[in-house]
Amino acid sequence: MAMGVTDTILLGSLGVEALAVGGIANNFFFTTMVTFQAILGGVGVLLSHSRGAEEHGRAASYDGPQVMSAGFALSVLVFVPCLILLLFSGQLFALLGEPAEVVQHGNDFIHILLYSLLPDLALIGVCRVALPSLGYEAMLLWVMPLMAVLNGITNATLIHGWFGFPAYGLFGSARATTLTGWVIGLALIGLCLCRAPLRKVMKLVRVRWVVLKELLRLGGPMMASAASEILLFQITTLRAGQLGTQSLAAHQVALNTASLLFMVCLAVGQAANVRVAYWRGAGHMDQARRAALSALGIVLVWTFATGLLLFFLPDVIAKLYYTGAPPDEATFQTTMLLLRIAGIFQIVDGIQTVCNGALRGCGDAMVPMVIGIMSYGVVGIGGGGLLAFQGHFGVEGLWIGLASGLGVTAVALGYRLYRVLQRA
Repeated sequence: MAMGVTDTILLGSLGVEALAVGGIANNFFFTTMVTFQAILGGVGVLLSHSRGAEEHGRAASYDGPQVMSAGFALSVLVFVPCLILLLFSGQLFALLGEPAEVVQHGNDFIHILLYSLLPDLALIGVCRVALPSLGYEAMLLWVMPLMAVLNGITNATLIHGWFGFPAYGLFGSARATTLTGWVIGLALIGLCLCRAPLRKVMKLVRVRWVVLKELLRLGGPMMASAASEILLFQITTLRAGQLGTQSLAAHQVALNTASLLFMVCLAVGQAANVRVAYWRGAGHMDQARRAALSALGIVLVWTFATGLLLFFLPDVIAKLYYTGAPPDEATFQTTMLLLRIAGIFQIVDGIQTVCNGALRGCGDAMVPMVIGIMSYGVVGIGGGGLLAFQGHFGVEGLWIGLASGLGVTAVALGYRLYRVLQRA
């Protein structure tokens, strides 16, 4: 997400059109990739569960090499449909009525990013879910910020032509992001192979159908649940584009800011997933409940603090993005309004993320999927569309729909988590 925010800020120096095109192209590529990547979530659950069992004298259901080999195989399998979908991004933009410059330049931008799809899915994707489950989360703590810094430097270099390189403008950002994906993906695998315990776990063995089937049982609903949430934001972005370049630019700024702050909530939700699965494997459900409640407390503190920042200082944040030609007053005011709404809805977004992570750690993936599809589809997309177009609230109506959908999901998942942990 830091990469996406950096890209958006640097593209903002080229003007509102470049900001809108680069923002929607980056958003569509990475959200599509993350949707397919979510199917790998079962890898982390199985590894955490097995680790908890082994460290507390219980029999583990699966060993590490079996899970990792099946995880790599699954990442290659989902690469193909993800690639096909992204290849037709231009046609999808046109079908949804996006402006001509978004259709043409956005499609070209995504086609450059496609060269980084394989390392994003099969290398970074597998490592991102496996390393925390194996107790090596510190490796991500050092490598992923390096990825953001490297991406920022290469983006600035290829966009503006620093250090004697050509100035590629808008498409320099796509080239830089692609290069960064390969460098960091290979670096992560190299670091893993340098550590004997990880090298042992990552030793590829014959893929067993029983393991792959279990990953699909867990990961399939996770992917569908992630798709429903991501589609809520993706469709909202595409609809913002239908309202004009100014609305789309304001939407991109607010979405990038909220998404960056949300990464803390996502990380805590993933930690809850790992710890709940670990203690469940160890047979200590009292510790699993404590882990879930601790995660909720952390997220509430974070979202209330950052929500106050977004609500009372939206002008300061907006000015960070519009570093080139200043936008018109209406665009700037719309941006501030959306940032204030984001400050409110990120609280419920954080709650639903932690509840979802804890439920997945309990092996409960199907019910959260149904809750997500219903609330995001009916309340978020349906309600937001009615407010924006029939109610004439414009992009503000789309964001009220976002907040409402996330709020319903938070309440439903919170109740589901309470029932699951009480029964355990």
